Formats: sequence, C-alpha cells, structure tokens
Amino acid sequence: MKISIVCHGNVARSQILHHYLAEYAGRSSLDIDLFSCGTAPIDAYPDVDLLLDEVKDELKRRGLNGPVKRNVLDEEALQILLGSDLILVADMDRRQEVLSRLGDQAKSTEIALFYELIKEGQRDFTDTYDANKGAQDQERFSSCFDELERIAKMTIEEIRKTGRAERGQ
Repeated sequence: MKISIVCHGNVARSQILHHYLAEYAGRSSLDIDLFSCGTAPIDAYPDVDLLLDEVKDELKRRGLNGPVKRNVLDEEALQILLGSDLILVADMDRRQEVLSRLGDQAKSTEIALFYELIKEGQRDFTDTYDANKGAQDQERFSSCFDELERIAKMTIEEIRKTGRAERGQ
C-alpha cells in the first residue's frame, strides 16, 4: 500500500505523521510505502532548516529516527500522489489544493483528512506554525506529536483490520 501525507509546509504535521505511520506499520509488519509533502512553495518558510531540526530533535527524543526532508508539491510529487492508494491531508485547504492540482486524475485515489480516516469527522488538524511569529507555536507543536501518534496508531489498526484504509464518516 502506498500512502502520501500532505500538509501546508511539510515541516511538521506531515513529517510527524509520516514517521509515526512508518513506526507502527513496521511494528505490525505491514508493507506501507510512505511519502509526505507540502503544498507551500519552497521559499514559504525562511527558517525551514531550523523548523525541520526542531521536528527531528523531538522525533529523536521520542525514539523515532529517520530522515526529515522537506518535499513540495511539484510535478514529481504530483506523480507520487497519483500513484498512491491513499492521500492523507491535514486540512480542508490541503484537500482542495490536492484535488485542484490532480484534477480528474484524483478520482481513482482516496483522499481523506487525518481525522476523517479514523472516523472522527471532517475536521482540520491545526497547523503548528505561527505565521505571525515566523516560528512554531510551542503549545501546538508539543501537543501535535501525541495526537499524530494516536492518529497513526488508529490508521495502522484500520489498515491491519480491513486490509485497506476505508474513509471514515
């Protein structure tokens, strides 16, 4: 199964969920190919290296090691999304951007919000980045790791139980 994860900048939410999904898929012996990207242009985050280091450090503190590399929704990423069985999006704006960029080709790919997939409704996962400060909102940043771990566990359990991810209500 191929799962792609999309948020705005690919500097926190999608990176974190990507790592947790990889961890729990590995524990469940599920063969899942993961990719994450952001819809924002490459220059949208002037301190991207600092932001990615913060994510990497917190992941490491939580026992998750692996590369943290920012991907943007360019032509190469669009092709990866088109080859995905499931695209998880952080919020409705990301869903609209992905649908807009994929056009008619999106009809064959399931696109679900993080919460929608685990049957907790159509609600956005709040961004951790505070554009006014040009930095992570520390309270949202800290709490998002636990919440994304919960979402990853539930997603993997759903895939394990059903053999595939089903869109929630």
